[in-house]
This record gives sequence, structure tokens and C-alpha cells, in this order.
Amino acid sequence: MNDPAAAPVAAAERIELLDVLRGVALFGILVVNLPLIALPLSEAMGSGNALEAGTSDEWIAALVRMFAENKFMALFSTLFGAGLALQVDRAEARGVAPSSFYPRRLLVLAAFGALNGALVFFGDILLPYAIAGTALYLLRKRSPKAMLWIAAVVMAVGLGLSVVFEGLFGGGGSGGGGQGAGDDLVAADLALAHGSFLEASTARGLIYLAWLVLSSMIAFNWRILALFFVGAALLRLGWATPEKRALHGRAAIVGLLVGVTLEGASLCLHRREDLDIGLRVVDVLLHQLGGLALSAGYAGAVATWCWSGGMATLRRAVARAGRMALTNYLGQNIVAGVIFFGYGFGLRGALSHLEVFGVACLIYAAQLAVSAWWMARASGGPFERLWRRLTYPKGR
Repeated sequence: MNDPAAAPVAAAERIELLDVLRGVALFGILVVNLPLIALPLSEAMGSGNALEAGTSDEWIAALVRMFAENKFMALFSTLFGAGLALQVDRAEARGVAPSSFYPRRLLVLAAFGALNGALVFFGDILLPYAIAGTALYLLRKRSPKAMLWIAAVVMAVGLGLSVVFEGLFGGGGSGGGGQGAGDDLVAADLALAHGSFLEASTARGLIYLAWLVLSSMIAFNWRILALFFVGAALLRLGWATPEKRALHGRAAIVGLLVGVTLEGASLCLHRREDLDIGLRVVDVLLHQLGGLALSAGYAGAVATWCWSGGMATLRRAVARAGRMALTNYLGQNIVAGVIFFGYGFGLRGALSHLEVFGVACLIYAAQLAVSAWWMARASGGPFERLWRRLTYPKGR
């Protein structure tokens, strides 16, 4: 028996602001992720003296760290949490038990993530998203206030772990792993830059496993979990409605001012090589808190843009990209792999930071164009359609 209630959210029910925010976040995520694919790991991660002081490469890397790193991932995580809450709330409003489809939806997302991490990009976020989504699903009946308290506790745990990690290992980015870790990075770089698909996948899989462990020892995965709860709470508090436009404007101003101030201070510390443990911890906290503030500022600014009605053509193009965010996220990784890894054109390590940023802009522009063409002919991107096919029973 067909049950239209147990089905994906219809196009007419979508909230355009959420789609625009997803589309904007996709660009920031690409700008942060692409150097990890295009450049040697030591250079992309800013370890040692890989970048010469005062060069354009150093400035690009610094600007990406200040304005993009962690910020758009935080925005994307918040939106994922909001999306989960939206789907569950609408299903329950139609009398459909979320247990009839959502666990399977999260399981499929986890499978996408594991395959992406092992075969495409070792910095995958989809598996951590599936785990965070499971926690949110289990606690979905909590009030928005309770969800915000849960988020605050989880965020504090993540920040605490980052502080401890920084104190013990110096952040791991300045050769804290010793010569053996450096040799492993060199070997992985060689496999990614010049190896066959099988050789690259072996190296990528090992890096992916190491990243899953490391990201749970620092704030990264904890921040994802916290922001899932924040996104669900804000959606249920009506944050994504035009009635909150005054709040959006204040969030834009305060978030941008506070974020730039904190991130600027962090960058000044981060560029120094003589920091003691106390200042390294201060750097970590400034970077983490500044990132959250800037994410809120970006969200408020994008919301203000949406309500203003300005640049409507661009807004619709970004919204279409956001409607197929899963396809575009995976597509970014696939295209980048073909361009930079050894089994493709093999350009890994051949471009500067500035040139890599230019490639990111070109990929995103192409995604806007392809998304506009595709969404004029379909109800979702290819991977979204596959996700739905595997989530919902036949005929629903």
C-alpha cells in the first residue's frame, strides 16, 4: 500500500533559505578541502616550514584558515541537523513514524561516507554526520532548550579535548608525530600523486582511518554533533522564517565582528613558531570560538540577503546547488581526484595555493551551472535520488 506521507520533502515544502545556505556552504567546504587533495599533505596542513613567509601562498593559506576553515563545515553541520528535524517533524505531523525510514536513511548516509572516505576523499564528513544524526534522532523529542544545553555540553567536551591534545602534541601539525609520521606522509603523498587507483585508495583508506580517530580526539567531530543539535533547535524555534529577519541582521553584524576579531588574534599567534603551551592553547580556543562566531555571521548575512530580494538570479542558482548538496559535495571530491591524483591528470603538488583557489572557484561555478540545468529537469541530484531510492520503500 502506497503511503505518500512516508516520502521525501516535496519541492513546494522546501525552505529556500536552507537551500541557499547549503549552496553557500558548499563553496567554503570546497575551498578548504581542495588543498588537501591538490597539495602535498605537509603543505596543505601547514606543517613545518612548508610555506615561505610573506609569499602569496602563505597569504592564501592564512586567509583560508581565517575565513573558511571550520566555518562552512559548522554551517553545513547546523543545516544537516535542521534538515533532520524538518524531515522528522513533517513525517510525524502526517502520522508517519520516523522509525519507518530514518534509521535506514542514516545507514545509507554512513555507507556513502565510508565509500567516499576510502575511495575518493580521506577527509569525508558523511560518516561522522550519520553518527551525529543517530544521536540527534534518538534525542529528537527533547525541547529546543534542552537541545541547546546538550550542544553546549558536547561543544565544551570537544574544546576540552582540543586543549588537551594541543598541550600533549602541539596540535600535531608541526612534526609532533616524529620522523616516522613524516615518512608515512611522504609515502602517502607519493601514492596519491603517482600511484594507481588501488595504490592511492590504500593510502587514502589509511589516512581516512587515522583521521576518523584524530577528529574524535579534537573538537572536529564533537563540534559536528553539537551543531546538529543547534540546527534542530533553531529550526524548531522558527529561526529560518522571515519573522526573524531582525535577529538575522544582528547575528550578521555581531558574528562577523566577533569572529574576525578572534580569528585575527588567532592568526597572529598561529604564524609564530615560538609559542609556549599556554599561547598554543589560547590559539586553539580563539580559532574554535572565532569560527563559530563567523559561521553565525555568515548565516545571518545570507539570511539578510535572502529576505532583501537582491541578486535573485544568483540566489536561485545557489539554492539549486544547495538542493543537490550531497551530489555536489561528492562531485567536488570526485572531480578534484580526477584532476590531481595520479590515476587522473596527476597535478597534485603542481599548483600553488592561489592556483588551487582558482580551481575551486571554477569547480563551484561549474556546479552552479550544472545544478541549474539538472534541477530544471529533475527533483533532486543523482546521489539524492539514490539516497531516496535506498531509504524509502518501493512505491513511496
